[in-house]
Amino acid sequence: HKPEFVFHFAAIPRVSYSVEQPAETTAVNIAGTVLLMEKCKDYKVKRFVFSSSSSVYGGAKKLPTKEHENLPDPKSPYAMQKFAIEPFCKIFSDLYGLDTVCLRYFNVFGPGQFGDSAYSTVISAWLEKMYFPVKGKRAFLEGNGSQSRDFCYVDNVVDANIRAMMMNKPSRGEVFNVANGERTTILEVKKLIEKYTGRKLDLEIRGPRIGDVKHTHADVSKAKKWFGYEPTIDFNTGLKRTVAWFEGRKK
Repeated sequence: HKPEFVFHFAAIPRVSYSVEQPAETTAVNIAGTVLLMEKCKDYKVKRFVFSSSSSVYGGAKKLPTKEHENLPDPKSPYAMQKFAIEPFCKIFSDLYGLDTVCLRYFNVFGPGQFGDSAYSTVISAWLEKMYFPVKGKRAFLEGNGSQSRDFCYVDNVVDANIRAMMMNKPSRGEVFNVANGERTTILEVKKLIEKYTGRKLDLEIRGPRIGDVKHTHADVSKAKKWFGYEPTIDFNTGLKRTVAWFEGRKK
């Protein structure tokens, strides 16, 4: 069976792990993805949708971040690996006719994201420790909590992927922000989690994470223009749904 569309979500995630293991993560995240695109070429796949990352921007110079106003400035091997695939996508479109789309995700969260996963956000990590505590392991805060993130609820990301797949014009390696278009500080996240759970979140304070950025906040107007993407679930609604999912797991 020949697939028409391929969505590439797989990777070795985590900025911190890529800092510890740059060679291993580069081999998997770059060479592995290029191999997958080669197979898509061989099987004459119509469109390849690549899961890129907002981390490619590094510390964006302008907020909200527009794709064409902020040149990539990766601050970690993981960010560099995601960025490296984007020109590969364009090359595969130009050389082989494989249409490619690069979606730069901003801090995806929601039900189904376990707090002990390599993909976990601070939201799921904190809720995991709150509802399923492990002796000797506390929830922690890296830095002072003033850093902010454009947290994007998972349903919005799914919608963006479907719309990118169904786009009726060629992309040829174009990059698009996929986000909520708003930002929330980590301390605000803490307050809202405590509000929606009715529990106190006791945090261990740690130093800032190596290779991390201070703020993320996306402009999603390009995705809206090209394939009609608009985030329909705001952060507060998404957080309430995520808390409800953790409550359900507890039962």
